Order: sequence, then structure tokens, then C-alpha cells
Amino acid sequence: MMAKWVEDIVIALKNLKGVAPLADIYQEVRKVRPSPHPESLTAIVRGTIEDHSSDSARYKGKDLFFSVKGIGSGVWGLRSFVTDTPKASDIEERSDNENEVADNQNNHLSGNQPPGRMLQKTYRILRDTQLACQIKLLHHHRCQLCDTSIVLPNGNSYSEAHHIKPLGRPHNGPDIASNIIVLCPNHHVMLDYGVIKLDSNSIRMNTGHNISQEFIDYHNERVFGVSY
Repeated sequence: MMAKWVEDIVIALKNLKGVAPLADIYQEVRKVRPSPHPESLTAIVRGTIEDHSSDSARYKGKDLFFSVKGIGSGVWGLRSFVTDTPKASDIEERSDNENEVADNQNNHLSGNQPPGRMLQKTYRILRDTQLACQIKLLHHHRCQLCDTSIVLPNGNSYSEAHHIKPLGRPHNGPDIASNIIVLCPNHHVMLDYGVIKLDSNSIRMNTGHNISQEFIDYHNERVFGVSY
């Protein structure tokens, strides 16, 4: 008995590392699904994806797929592949209402004592939006400047998303695909602190994800070389 279309699409997207443009999905489904293939294969695949995505107006089944909105046309991924950024080992869980300085009162500085701990409110707005996570997946967590990919002990890959025109005041940049670049931690810090300029010719692009020259210019003119 031949597998259902949705099952073959899931397999195809897994083979494509979780996210891909429709053209690549069509090609991979042809490899996965036994021939002969109907002439309407592309319409069947597209319709099946939309039926199983809450991002689609025709959604009516299990929510398996997501649309990477703002990235070209027809870039889709598996929801099961979108994961939260892993928490580092030196980050401690704290409740949202803890605004007091913790454990650092009357501490004496000495080399053999644990350092005092302070709850610090960061000036940055959380950058791992849903869109940012989807774009990181699209780039397979590889830095767009140096192509570095960090693999964690559990086998998952790690990367960071940077909004080129920063979110929040005073920049008020938008959370859209053309304002996001996927980076390794080193290049993320360099861009955050305006250490380096951006050059579109030095940015590794991926099918369907285009970074706006407007935001590159903004970084070079308003962030690069500025002391905070």
C-alpha cells in the first residue's frame, strides 16, 4: 500500500534537514514517492502542506508544517524541527519578579569564594523570535559570515540570530526576514558592538532568504564604530 502524500512530504522535509523551498520539496518527494507520478504532483504537495499548516487559510488537519513568512515564496518547514535555543550551563533559572540583588551582599572578594550573583536586566529584547528560529533552521545553523556550525554534545546544532537593525529603542528595527542574519557567537558579538561592517558580498545567502541592503546600510552607518 502506497504511503499517504503527507507521510512522503514529512520524509522529504526530513531529508532536506527540516526546511526548504517548494521547488526542493517537490524534487525530494519525487525521489521518496514511487513512480509513476501524477502530472498534478506539485499541486498535490502544495495543497497537502497547506492542509496541514495552521499558517494556511485552508488548514484542516494536523499542524505539521510552518511557512517561513517573509522569505521568498513557498519556503516550508517541519514544526518538529523548530527548537528553542538551548540554555547554557551557567544560566540559572530565576523567577520573573526577582529584581533584587542576590547573594552578593557583604561578600568579600577572594579567589576561593564563589562570585556574588546579581539578577541583571539586559537591555536587549529577546531575539529568538519564531521567525528567527525558522531562519536559523533554513541556514542549518551555519554562520552566514564564516560558515561556522557549532554542534552540541547532544548532537543538535547551535547558532544565533541577529537583527541587523536592532529591535527596540532607539533603533526600532522590524522582526522580518530581510533584517535577520544567522551568526556564530563571535560574529554576533562583533555586530552587536559595532566592531565590524557588513558587506552583502561577504554574506552567504540561501535560497529565498534575502537580506535588505537598507538594513546593511543602517548597521554600517548607525551601529558600526559607535560607542555605547
